Amino acid sequence: MKNTITKNSIKAVLFGSVVAMTTLASAALPTQWQLDDSHTRVGFSVNHLGFSTTMGHFNDVKGMVNYDIKAPNKANMNFTIATDSIDTNWDARDAHLKKDEFFNVAKYPTMTFKSTNVTFKNPQQATVTGDFTLLGQTKPLTLDVTLNKIANSPMTKEPVIGFRATGVIDRAAYGMTAFASGITTEVPIQIDGELIEKKAATKNKEK
Repeated sequence: MKNTITKNSIKAVLFGSVVAMTTLASAALPTQWQLDDSHTRVGFSVNHLGFSTTMGHFNDVKGMVNYDIKAPNKANMNFTIATDSIDTNWDARDAHLKKDEFFNVAKYPTMTFKSTNVTFKNPQQATVTGDFTLLGQTKPLTLDVTLNKIANSPMTKEPVIGFRATGVIDRAAYGMTAFASGITTEVPIQIDGELIEKKAATKNKEK
């Protein structure tokens, strides 16, 4: 008997599983969430002179999300990143990146993202567009978001949403043109994190 499993059938099974999971959980899930600091990473990478890829992240990220599983396209989110918290695993480079020609942290201590539209393609994948502000300039940014898992944590017994968001920022468009001939201006970003219920935030940290 031939194997009749196809990509479409796998997608259908996954889709059905997610629908079943969210349907069961929807009655108990909150609608206000915030980032769990201990399980969130905002990372980026740049090509360095064609020799290697330099990666880094930001250690201070705050975010709030309004998300109702029964009305996902009405979701909205607001994130703030402290530019001074940049970490590329090399102190001298971090100090340079904080200067005027890059993040200019003394004048612009934060960069922010505020969503303007959320469109779910299916229960797990969404396109999020919003306003990204860097170096005092605000421009549209699109993120591709995947919800990895929605369930109660076996450790805290509280609801958790695990997600990944990816996008590309053109740093030159915001005036960050330093070393553009050797360091790429198009910067891929990847955000991996967990959202926890707003009221449970303190309780869930460090677990």
